[in-house]
Amino acid sequence: MNVTTDSELAEHLRAGAAAGIPDPVFVDGLRAELLLRAAEREARLQDEVRYAVVETSVGLLAVAYRHAKVVGCTALPADAGLQEAAELEFQRSVAGALEIWPQRDASPPAKLARAVRDHVAGRRRFRDVDLSWLTPFQQRVLAKTSEIPRGEVRPYAWIAREIGAPGAVRAVGTALGHNPIPFLVPCHRVVRSDWSLGEYSGGGPAVKQRVLDFEGARIAALAQGPRYNGCLTTHIVCYPTCHAARRVRPEYQLPFASLAAAEASGYRPCKLCRPA
Repeated sequence: MNVTTDSELAEHLRAGAAAGIPDPVFVDGLRAELLLRAAEREARLQDEVRYAVVETSVGLLAVAYRHAKVVGCTALPADAGLQEAAELEFQRSVAGALEIWPQRDASPPAKLARAVRDHVAGRRRFRDVDLSWLTPFQQRVLAKTSEIPRGEVRPYAWIAREIGAPGAVRAVGTALGHNPIPFLVPCHRVVRSDWSLGEYSGGGPAVKQRVLDFEGARIAALAQGPRYNGCLTTHIVCYPTCHAARRVRPEYQLPFASLAAAEASGYRPCKLCRPA
C-alpha cells in the first residue's frame, strides 16, 4: 500500500471494504493507522527545533529552542545587511549539533522572550536551557558556570575544582569555548587566572568585555590589581569581584597575590565566592 496522506489512506481502505455496513476490520484498520500517524506527527513536532530573534539590552540574540527549552544562542550583528548570513551560520551550528535544521519563527514565544530579556537585564536568572545532548562533563561545567553571580568572574581553575576535577582546567576551557548557549549560560564570567579575558563562544573577547562591562564586573581594572582581597576586620579573603569583597571600604582591604599567602596570614576563604 503506497499512500501518503490520511485522506488517501481512508479512500484506499474504503475502496477495499464491503458495501453497506462498514466492515469492522476496515474500521479497526483505519483507526489504528490514523492513531499511528498522529503519534508519528507528535513525535516529529516534539523533536522540532525553532529559533527566533530576541532584542535585548546587549543587542540582538538568535535563540533556538525545543520543548520550550533553549538549545542554542548567539549574538547577531547590528548591521541588518549582515544578519541573514549570521542567522544562516547559527542554523548550521545548531543543525550540526542536533542533526535537526532549526526553522525560524517570525517572533519568539512571549514567555521565552521575556525570560531572556529579564536574564540579560539582571532581573532574573534564565533557567530554561536544555543541556541533555551534551557530554556529562560539559553539562557539569556549564551547570556550575550558571551559578556565578552577575557582576562577578571566576577563573577556569575555580570551575575545575568546583566540579571535582581540579586537574582538568584545560578541558574546562574547551567546554566553555564550545558553549552552545552563551549569554544565557554565562561563560563570559569565566576568565584566566591572571584576570585576562580569554576566548568567548558568544563572539570573541571584544563581546566578552562588552557584556562584562554591562554587568558591572569591572574586569579591565582586575588585570592591574590583586588576585585576592582580604578584609582586615573579618579576616576573610575573596575574589576581587565578589559582592562581599566589593562592600569592604578601601582602607579595610588587604591585597594578596595568592590564596596560600592569605591563608598563611590567618585569612579564611569566603564562603560565597569560595576562592581557589
